Amino acid sequence: MNIRSIATITLSVAFFVLVVSGILLYATPYNFWTGSLHVWGAILFLVCIVWHIKHNAKTYKNHMSKKPGRWAMGAAVFGVVPIAIALGLNLPPVYSVVQFGYDLKTSAEPPKREYTIVDLTKDKSAPKLSVYFKAGSSYESEPQPIFLNISYTSVPQIVVWMETLDGEYVDTLYVTGKTSNSSYRTSDEEPDVVRRPEALPYWSHKRGVVASDGLYMPEHNNTDFDGITAATPKVDYQVDMPTPSADRYKLMVEVNRSYDFNEYYSETRFPNDTVYSGPGSSGQPSLVYEAIVDPAKAKQFIFNLVGHGHHSGKDGVLYRGLENITTAKNILDFIVATLD
Repeated sequence: MNIRSIATITLSVAFFVLVVSGILLYATPYNFWTGSLHVWGAILFLVCIVWHIKHNAKTYKNHMSKKPGRWAMGAAVFGVVPIAIALGLNLPPVYSVVQFGYDLKTSAEPPKREYTIVDLTKDKSAPKLSVYFKAGSSYESEPQPIFLNISYTSVPQIVVWMETLDGEYVDTLYVTGKTSNSSYRTSDEEPDVVRRPEALPYWSHKRGVVASDGLYMPEHNNTDFDGITAATPKVDYQVDMPTPSADRYKLMVEVNRSYDFNEYYSETRFPNDTVYSGPGSSGQPSLVYEAIVDPAKAKQFIFNLVGHGHHSGKDGVLYRGLENITTAKNILDFIVATLD
C-alpha cells in the first residue's frame, strides 16, 4: 500500500470522525471524549490535506491559473464574510441553525443557578455564622405591569433574628433593604412611599419598636439596621454575619413576597381590611422558620417552618395553621445555618 492510498483512507476516516463528533457536539452537552475525537480528527484531516496539496501542487496551480478556479477560490474565501455578518446580526437562517444546536445542548443540561454572598462581617478573621437561602420556584413573582410595556418582579423580604430558647427576642442579625427603612413604593402612576406592616409582622412585633404612626415596622429612612442590611438578591444567596456569643439559642427567619395570591388568600378575601385589600399586593402571609443552634452538638442547622404571621400585620401572633398556605412554601426550598 503506497502513501497516497494511506492518505486517502486516513482522510476518509478523519472526515467521518469529524462528521460524527461534530453532530454530537452540535446537539449534546460538551463531552471530553467527543471533543478530543473532534480535535484529533481535525488534526488528521489537516495533515492529510497538507500532504494532498503538497503532492498535487501542479494540479492546484493549474486550477488557479484559470478563471473558473480563481472564481471558485474567491467564492470559497469570501463566502465566510456573509456568514460572519449573519452570525453577528443574529440573522436567519445562519443564526437559527446555531441557536437550534445551542437549544438542543442546553435542554439536556441541568439548570445552572447563580450564587451570591452578602458579607456583613467586619472582622474577617473572626468566626462567622452563615445563613444560606435556597431560592424556590416561587422566589420571584410573575412580572407586574407598571406603565405601557414596563414591568417589574417582586422578590421576598427576609429577616434573620436571634431569640433565647424561651422565645425572647435578642437581636436582629440581618434584614433586607426595603424592610429595614420602609422604602416600599406603590406601582401607581405617581409612586409614593408606603408602609407595609404585613411584610414581616412576627419579627416586627417581637422587636417591639413602635414607629411614630403606631406601626411596628421600621420607619422610612430608619438607620437602626445600617451594617446588617442589603437588597434581596434575585438568586440563591448566603448571608455571612458575626457568630452570636450565646451557647444555645434560636435563629428565626421570616420571609414574605408580594403578589402570591392563592385560592384562599385571594385579592378579595378580606375586603374590609385596608392593609390587605388596599394596595392589592399582599397575598399569602409571611412564613416563619426556626432553628435551634447548639454549637456543642453540630455546626450546621436546618430551619423548620413553624407558622405564619398575620395577613395584614395587625398582630405579632405566630399562627401555626398552614393549611391555606400553598405557593408561599416554595419561596425558599430550604434555609440552612452554618457555624465556622
